[in-house]
This record gives sequence, structure tokens and C-alpha cells, in this order.
Amino acid sequence: MQLSRNWLGVIDIDHFKRVNDSYGHLIGDEVLLLMSRLMRSSFRFDDRLYRFGGEEFVVLMRCADGDAAAQAFERLRHNVERHLFPQVGRITVSIGFTELKAGDTPNGAFERADKAVYFAKQNGRNRLCDHDELVARGLLADESRSGDVELF
Repeated sequence: MQLSRNWLGVIDIDHFKRVNDSYGHLIGDEVLLLMSRLMRSSFRFDDRLYRFGGEEFVVLMRCADGDAAAQAFERLRHNVERHLFPQVGRITVSIGFTELKAGDTPNGAFERADKAVYFAKQNGRNRLCDHDELVARGLLADESRSGDVELF
């Protein structure tokens, strides 16, 4: 029997400021609402979905491994890319995710996922990036702290 592990993902709507600037905040709010519905239909009932602010969302979920987590996030990315948003047309999302590690602080895990989503945005958008994979490939430095107290 394989134990499930916890994963945290940050989802950012690409070019959302352009949506608000071009179509107004009412349409931007509708995009956010439809995005939340796409998230609910893309993830499992027990996965925890949150709007973090602006056009960012956070997902907490349990999966057996990084491949299963990546498949869940990729399903959302694909569903958003295919969806036709009224007035706006097509939008995309960039997603970064990380495994929650022993001794993690909430801020530490979020920072790793946020660095991965930033990397996705800087490298073409509409993509999914696993923080651990980026570190393993030498594309990001692992600056995470494991909850140790630093005395100075």
C-alpha cells in the first residue's frame, strides 16, 4: 500500500490584468467565478481549493506521488485552455506546485510553489512547473528552510 503525500499548488491566471483593463472588472469577476467552477470540476471533492487573492488560487491535495499531482494540475490547465469564457474568449493559467515536506512552514511551501509558478510565467505561461523538478534540473535554487530556528 502506497501512502498519499500532500501537495500544494499555486494557480495564476495569465494576463488577467489585460482582462480587467479590456473588458472591465465585472467581466473579470465573471472570469474568476467561472475559473472557480472549472477548478471544482477538475479536482476531486476532498481537494481543498482557495482563492488566494487577485487572480491567484491555491490547491491543497493528497496524491501518491508527483506524477499524480502533476496529472491533476495538468487536467485543470487543459480544461481552462479549452474553455470559452463569455466576452473574453480563451484564457490560460500558469501553475507551480510542490510537495509538502516534514517541518515545512506554510510560508515555506507556498514560496516554493510560487517560485515554480513564477518560473512558468517567465518561460512562456500556460504551463505547469514542479518546484522539485526545477531544482533537480538546476533551473531553480533550493532556498527552502525546513522549519529550523536560526539564532543570530
